[in-house]
Amino acid sequence: VGLDRVELDFGEIRYEQSITLPIHVTNTGNVCAQFRFVPKLDENSLCKPWMTVTPTYGMLIPGESPATINVTVTIDNHTAQLLNAGREVLDDILILRLENGRDYYITVSGTFARSCFGMSLDELVLYKDPIRTIPLDAIERAVLYPSANPSNALCIPKELWRMVDAIYEKGLQTPDLFAIPGKPAEVAQIREALDTGTPFSSPATIHSYVECFTSFLTSLSVPVVPTSLFPMVEINSENIQSMSRKFLEDLPPVHYNVLVYVMSFFREVLIYRESNNLTAAKLARICCKFCSPTPPNVIMDSSMVQRRAGMHLMILHLLETSSI
Repeated sequence: VGLDRVELDFGEIRYEQSITLPIHVTNTGNVCAQFRFVPKLDENSLCKPWMTVTPTYGMLIPGESPATINVTVTIDNHTAQLLNAGREVLDDILILRLENGRDYYITVSGTFARSCFGMSLDELVLYKDPIRTIPLDAIERAVLYPSANPSNALCIPKELWRMVDAIYEKGLQTPDLFAIPGKPAEVAQIREALDTGTPFSSPATIHSYVECFTSFLTSLSVPVVPTSLFPMVEINSENIQSMSRKFLEDLPPVHYNVLVYVMSFFREVLIYRESNNLTAAKLARICCKFCSPTPPNVIMDSSMVQRRAGMHLMILHLLETSSI
C-alpha cells in the first residue's frame, strides 16, 4: 500500500475556518487490503477534537484508483479559547493501520492565526497592538510585552470600540437591527480587520457589524456577566434597586467597564426605537443572551432559569434608569 503523503501541514488557520487536505491511498499489491485509523496508545479518540477524518476505515482493491481520505481541521470557538490560553496546539499524529500489516504514522500540523474572538476581556485590554501580532507563547509574550499589566491596561477592548463605532456610523435607525443576520463573508472580513488592526475596507452592511459585535461578546472565554453573579433571590419591585447595585459592585473591573459601555450603546440605540423596532425589553434580552450565553449542550434546571429571569429584570432596570 502506498500513501501519497504522510505529513499534512495546514498552514495558517483562522477563527471559524475549516480546511481539508486529502491523502490518496493506493493498493500496489495483488490482494485486497483493509485499513482503519486507530487511536494512539492510552487514548480513546482517533485524533484531537479539532480534527475529523473521513472515511476512518475502508477496503483497497488491487488495480483500482486510489482511495481518498479527507482530513479536516476546524477552529471553532472552544478550540480558539484553548489555543488563545496556551492549553492546545495544532499538532497531532494519525495512525493508519493495515489489517495484518504495518502502521503508517501521519503527522498533522497547523498554525493558529490568533484572534480576539475566544479570548478573555482581562487579556484583551492588556494590548494596544493588534491581537494577531501577540505571540501565543507565554515566554515570548513576556519578552515582547514586558509592560503588559493591568495597571496600564485599556478601559475596554479596542476591538469592541471599533465595532460599536462602525455601527454608529452605519446608522442606529436601521430597521430590524439585531434581527437580521450578517453576511458570512463580510463578518469574516470584519473579524480579520479587528485581528490585524487594519481599516474596515469592504462596504459591509450594518447587520454584519452587529453580528460581529454579538458573536465577539458570545465568544469570550469568560462571559461579561458570569452566571455566578446571577441573583440568588427572586427579583421584585422592592429589591431590584439594591440587587442591581450589588450586582454592579460585584462585577470584575473590566467586565464592569464593558457592561456599562454596552448599556450606554443600547441606550443610544433606543433613541431610534421608532425606526429600528427595538424596545428596552428586547435589548435587555439581547444583552443577557450575548453577555451571559448559555454554554452549548447545557440544560438549565429550574433554579437557573429563575436566576436568569432575575438577571434579565436587573438588566432591563439598568437600561431604563440612568444609575450607570
